[in-house]
Amino acid sequence: MRVFTIAAIITLASPQFATAQDMLLSSFDAIERARTAACVPILARMDALNTELMPLGLRAERLRQIGEAMALEDRMIMDELDQSDETEKAIHDWFVADGRLAQAYVDTENQDMQRQRTIAREGAKGTVQIAATAIQTQAQELIDASGDVATAAGPCDGAILIRSVVIEACATQDSPVCAPAAAAVDPDGVYRFVDTAEDLWDVQELRPWTTPGPLSVAPTGILTGARSVAFARHGNIVISIEFAPALQRRNGMTPEEVGQFQEVLDSIGFEFDHPDLIYAPSLVVRATLPDKLAGEDLYVLHFGTADDADVVWSAPAGTGDVLEAPAVLQPHQIVRIQNGEALNLTAITTDEAGKNEAVFTLDVTTVNQATATRELLGYMAGQMVEDLKVLLPPGGGN
Repeated sequence: MRVFTIAAIITLASPQFATAQDMLLSSFDAIERARTAACVPILARMDALNTELMPLGLRAERLRQIGEAMALEDRMIMDELDQSDETEKAIHDWFVADGRLAQAYVDTENQDMQRQRTIAREGAKGTVQIAATAIQTQAQELIDASGDVATAAGPCDGAILIRSVVIEACATQDSPVCAPAAAAVDPDGVYRFVDTAEDLWDVQELRPWTTPGPLSVAPTGILTGARSVAFARHGNIVISIEFAPALQRRNGMTPEEVGQFQEVLDSIGFEFDHPDLIYAPSLVVRATLPDKLAGEDLYVLHFGTADDADVVWSAPAGTGDVLEAPAVLQPHQIVRIQNGEALNLTAITTDEAGKNEAVFTLDVTTVNQATATRELLGYMAGQMVEDLKVLLPPGGGN
């Protein structure tokens, strides 16, 4: 992955009308009504798929519990094992045989008993793994047979829906969202509704910057940790901003890109001597803005006001996709973020004369920003180097 720096300062003219927080954007109503209408059948398809997948999920969880009991030699699970099930009967028999071998070893201290236990244990683990793999295969077959439902459900996942549009669509089709929409309230809170798109625009949720932890390797083998994330929701627009080290392998970058990273590290006084890797403090921005809301041309994430924006990241409007990209921070921007200065996402238009005008601005919280980013920068400057040498040893390749 290549990471490019956006260091421009763009001056945006003050908007000539109310900001997005105070107005209903021209196409917002149509976009959200279309989303709700599409989500009614999509949620029905997802519900049908989940109903098919649920028994497989329960079985997978059961096998996980059995595997955990085997690892801990917890024989209490034996009474719960279903003797009519081929896999569970095999595990029950293994527990019985293993108990006898364990007792024989205690009585004789014969190492052959221990070797037999090890061989039998691996065989039993293999039995559980075969059953788990079969479940995964069945689940994937069901997902594949469902067509594009998983992809189509993306805009509906956690979306707030317009109640009147749902009720109208439910007159001709069944969907799990119909009954909650028809009710005056939804006590379970599975689905969320508003009466109008204008009401939806007023829905705002801001979550504090998360407290970072050290780098670690996830069970999937992916490097994780060492990040702080802020989350903001404005209606169905979701923005997440992740502050983290943009770790890169030197051999996958051009000399110019390596030089950019090193220049940032030198500017902030951070030493990093891993021969295979280099990093720079960065933001990864993700925003669910596939459609233009008010004829905007560009989105910019920036410090400061729209009149004097210090731009960190920018992306074109109307791409049809979720916007996601990394941006390496400049030294002065690293100072701004650790000082708790606010980041905002602004939509802008550009007229024929090249003049930029702010259309609307979406806020991101500063709660816990200074504390979390300073803690993470301290980790980058110190212990992270040693952690990387353990997790990704020099000369270890990929």
